[in-house]
Amino acid sequence: MTELLRMHRWIVLITLASLASTSVMASEACQMTLSPSAVDYGVTTRAELLARPSGNDGSFGVRTVHLRIQCPAACAIRWSFAAPGSDALHYRWVPGRLQIRIVAARLDGAPVQWRRDESDAGAAGLLQPGDRITAWRAGSIAAGRHLEVELEIEARVSDASSRVADLQRFEGHGTFQLE
Repeated sequence: MTELLRMHRWIVLITLASLASTSVMASEACQMTLSPSAVDYGVTTRAELLARPSGNDGSFGVRTVHLRIQCPAACAIRWSFAAPGSDALHYRWVPGRLQIRIVAARLDGAPVQWRRDESDAGAAGLLQPGDRITAWRAGSIAAGRHLEVELEIEARVSDASSRVADLQRFEGHGTFQLE
């Protein structure tokens, strides 16, 4: 055990829940699933983290998750990710920040673009705190029954937070919601 403590190891777990918000009308009864529902980065040493090319802060790597929303009738599907923000572009988790990038979206099997409700400003593909996302096609909101969104999750930790003296478990939580 003392060897484990000397190696400055930590475990990272980000829990992403796929819970529907109560604002979805009961008649629509859309179902949401997330696969996988949790992102586990496992055990990493500080030396392993620093060996990765990640800029000013250490990246635990990129993981892919799939958000699927199934509705009984065609409708405009609006969704969001609810979690505390660390700044305008990133979500907060205990030792650092979390980035969520939208890689691709398909509505009823066909590729679609996506749009923020408030504006389309910001980093390309980067989901930002407070964003409400809607499928978009040919200059207007797209309606459909089945939406699948591929997302990339990246957890980053600052140099100071990566200096631990004991085994640490870093966790973050967020919820995908139907609007």
